[in-house]
Amino acid sequence: MKCWHCKTELIWGCDFTYEDYGIDGEGIVTNLSCPNKLCNAYIEVYLKDTSDEKTLQENNKTKR
Repeated sequence: MKCWHCKTELIWGCDFTYEDYGIDGEGIVTNLSCPNKLCNAYIEVYLKDTSDEKTLQENNKTKR
């Protein structure tokens, strides 16, 4: 993934669970940083686990 500001390839730092961040639900928080010293951007990507929601939606469709 490239930095939105300077287009330099980002460096993956670490993944954390939502629980690590004190967030309810299931998900992953990924930390990325830009190695360009002039930019030095820091990015957190939040990925929510929606598998239960998708299952509920699918079950609701089949019941109709």
